[in-house]
Amino acid sequence: MARQRYPLTLLVVDRRRNGRGRSRSPTQIDRYQPGRRDEPPSYRREDSYRRRTPPPNNQGGIDRYVPGQDAPPPLTNPMIDPLKMDTSVGFNYFAEWWRVDKQIREERERQKTGSRRPPERLRGERESREDRDKERDLIQDAYDAYKEKLQVQNARIFCQLHKHEEWFKEKYDPEVRDPLRKRVADYRRGTYAQWESDLEAGVFDEFTLEGIYKNESNGAGGVVEKEEGETVAAAEVLGVGDLLPSNGGDLVDEATLQPAVLLKTLAPHVSRVQLEAFCTERLGTGEGGFKWLSLSDPNTTKKCHRIGWVMLNPGGDEMMPVEAEADGQGDDDEDRMETQAQTTVKTALDKALAAINGESIPDEERGPFVVHAGLHSPNAQYRKKALWDLFSAPERVERDLELAIRLVSKFEQEMGDDITGLNKIEERVEEIRNNGLLQPATSAKPPRILGEEVEEDEGEMDEGVEMDEEADDEELLTKKKKLDLLVEYLRRVYNFCFFCVFESDSVHELTRKCPTGHLRRPRASLTTAAKEVARASALGDPFPIKKSGAAGEQDKENGGSPVAEKKFQGTGKTQLQLQRAYNWVKTYEDKLFQLLDPESVDLKKLGGRPMEEAMDEELKKFVKQEDDSKFRCKVPNCTKLFKGEPFWKKHVEKRHEEWYANFQKDVSLGYTT
Repeated sequence: MARQRYPLTLLVVDRRRNGRGRSRSPTQIDRYQPGRRDEPPSYRREDSYRRRTPPPNNQGGIDRYVPGQDAPPPLTNPMIDPLKMDTSVGFNYFAEWWRVDKQIREERERQKTGSRRPPERLRGERESREDRDKERDLIQDAYDAYKEKLQVQNARIFCQLHKHEEWFKEKYDPEVRDPLRKRVADYRRGTYAQWESDLEAGVFDEFTLEGIYKNESNGAGGVVEKEEGETVAAAEVLGVGDLLPSNGGDLVDEATLQPAVLLKTLAPHVSRVQLEAFCTERLGTGEGGFKWLSLSDPNTTKKCHRIGWVMLNPGGDEMMPVEAEADGQGDDDEDRMETQAQTTVKTALDKALAAINGESIPDEERGPFVVHAGLHSPNAQYRKKALWDLFSAPERVERDLELAIRLVSKFEQEMGDDITGLNKIEERVEEIRNNGLLQPATSAKPPRILGEEVEEDEGEMDEGVEMDEEADDEELLTKKKKLDLLVEYLRRVYNFCFFCVFESDSVHELTRKCPTGHLRRPRASLTTAAKEVARASALGDPFPIKKSGAAGEQDKENGGSPVAEKKFQGTGKTQLQLQRAYNWVKTYEDKLFQLLDPESVDLKKLGGRPMEEAMDEELKKFVKQEDDSKFRCKVPNCTKLFKGEPFWKKHVEKRHEEWYANFQKDVSLGYTT
């Protein structure tokens, strides 16, 4: 029988099924090693384990490159740290730097723990939006913390740079500041006497801070007559110059028009004492002589140089109006007297300018300082600035009145017990109220007594009835009148702007910062959301409008009212504007409380430190702990040992009393780091 023959391929398949077979190598690893077969046999077995171990950094015969693998993130941030920059950065730059810094910190943590980067997963639109909102909230908190740290850092650097300059001592050193404050109070008695006389004469009976929108003014201090159903403009875009003063609000302080000699630039090392002695020597103190010196705050953009105003006593040498006669004028007696008065004032200023300009103040350390002077020309064309609409709400008016009363009481206490401007203002307002002269300031119609009934035709709708909900009652008008007079009283007598929270030693410096004051917006322009925000600012509550996105959803889950949120939430632009107004009011109150209640101010947010904490930190630099029970005193010229730190502190306070007093003064002024 013939033998059956099978194909060769079938035999090969059967052999692989019966045997163990050979495993296939990974396709991603190339095991080819050049020159391996050419090596001597003795080295193959000894280095077999080492050869199977991959060398570090892929340097060797094994190529472990995997296509598609992402490069590791950098371990150093290529962007500059915002705290190391000279100026503050915006939110967008900080957000970008924060994201890169977060990735670097996460990568370092993974390298430390040996964990792998979690794989990215797909997210829906809602989840992505929530993640972005959460990240934005985190960045906003970090940005707020950065702003506080930057303020602390800049404040300390600023104190270290300018602590030895004269203006710094006049502003912060009690030994120089307190006598100066007393002299300023004595100078303000003259302005107080003028204010008291004007108040009793009825100059401020019609004065008000109420403003009128330009497109609604009738040119006579009132609003134009509106059609039926027409309301007041809501002022969607708030501007500082979109208001005009109503009837009685355009009073001008005559002190701003007083002539003065302008000192153009004053170096930081020139003190007020040197300038006053220089003016007294050159001008004298008689008629037309030196009366008062006013200095501005230092200009940080111009190496902290200051400018000044030299005010003169009235009178001086009288001269005939020669220029008026040469021009063919002076025929009339009244014209001649007016021209003579103008020429006399001009001549007094010219004499003072000639005596000061180009002269030098001697200084043994830095050399003589040359004074450059000119004539001060006041500008009376400034317009009053409009306040945020929140200040028109009744709750905000009550709150501002309370703050103004406390501030006036503080200033009057510094001047003396015989200053009673607050009581005189209250008496005058009560007198005006009893005479029935309190009327809404923005009314274009003839004033009518509050509560008086007006006859109407059948079907006719009176505009006053339409706006009764927004009209001010007699109690609110009384509070507004008190607030307005107190604000003007602070401005004229104490040279203090209540809303700018800025004080100066003369009206000339005040008009540089705040030219003519502020105006309130019409109350009728307040929206529902603005009323709620104003109420929250007056009561000290947080911002009432709920945030959109994840924060808003979280507030709803925590018990927030969706109906209330829908009621008070407007467009993004409106909400942002209200948030800015709320923050502005909050900052304005914080500045006032720095004057009214300095003990309650958080000094760390302003760049300072509490006195006890600062003393403990700075005193530790003068003690060295050599052992558990050995503390060596490092005060200059002292090396004594003490068993504990409390014993060393008592030693410093008792044995180094003079050094400790000077050190405490330096710490209080921020001279130490």
